[in-house]
Amino acid sequence: MKNIITALLFCLPIFIHAQTDTKYLEGAITLKDGKVTFSTEMIVPAMTKEQIYETILNWANNRYQPTEKMNARVLFQNPQEGSIAIGGEEYLVFSNSALALDRTRIYYQMKVLCENGKSNIEMTRIRYWYDEARDGGEKYEAEEWIVDEWALNKSKTKLAPICGKFRKKTIDLKDELFQEIQSTIGNKMISLGLKAAPITPESQVQVTQLQPVSAPSEISKPEQNPEKVIQASDNTEALIAKSTRMTIIAGNDEQFEISKECWGGFGELFGKKVAFCLIDTQKTMGNMLMAQSENYKISFYATNSNQPIVVISCKKLMQQTINGEEAQKMSPSCVNGKSYNMYVGEILK
Repeated sequence: MKNIITALLFCLPIFIHAQTDTKYLEGAITLKDGKVTFSTEMIVPAMTKEQIYETILNWANNRYQPTEKMNARVLFQNPQEGSIAIGGEEYLVFSNSALALDRTRIYYQMKVLCENGKSNIEMTRIRYWYDEARDGGEKYEAEEWIVDEWALNKSKTKLAPICGKFRKKTIDLKDELFQEIQSTIGNKMISLGLKAAPITPESQVQVTQLQPVSAPSEISKPEQNPEKVIQASDNTEALIAKSTRMTIIAGNDEQFEISKECWGGFGELFGKKVAFCLIDTQKTMGNMLMAQSENYKISFYATNSNQPIVVISCKKLMQQTINGEEAQKMSPSCVNGKSYNMYVGEILK
């Protein structure tokens, strides 16, 4: 009863007035069998059940290790079934200053089921221990604390100041965990020498083809000409193959030129159509812009043309530093002895 009264006092009176990212609002929290549950399915056609299981188990054993104050650990593992259960315990920090530290302890379970070519992951049984140093603190279940009823205003447009911060940090943690697993699997694919599944005629993606026009040799921003959307096909690959220049627009619409050796090709990763590009780690400006960008565009140009013939719009999925030998598996033009940052982007258009 004390917890419920505290929840009412914390959540109802005032709501955050700053604009709230929509990913924290209505629909962000899902229930399964009455429990707040986050889930994702990672499609990895190139890997076997055993490879996926071993990769995720190694990640879990490294990340979840019990300490004197935390009891995070792998609870259960069954290689025959491909199943893993994890007990998570860590801090969510809301603010940290010289005067005060505002944080909560969060407990959760992760359930993993691996099969050939895919893995299903759930994060559930979430609970909190807040302000533990003051009279034992307060303990809350996610179902009474971060669901829409308590953590959002009536119009579902703002977060509550207390419940809302728990909701936001929990969603951020979920995103972080799923991204860590995704990146770990991607890195394992590289170390095994596996390539993402090629795009087949049955799983084509859309790219943008623009008509080439003659232009001065000086590079400028692409002209705002009407675009024609086509299916990714042998023709698209042929256009890219005969192009002589490649640029990327990232950051605040800043364009930088990179060599054709940076193109890694199309593929399918985690069930999404993707494009690979490789940038020499010595190219400071290009890597800085890509690191700061969630979305970017890859453009290809014909000889003596300032207008791209193909533009691929991407949302960045992962980034990984690889050596020249590994990069050559994707682009034979890459130089052995160099290192490259590999960017994998989901194709949006």
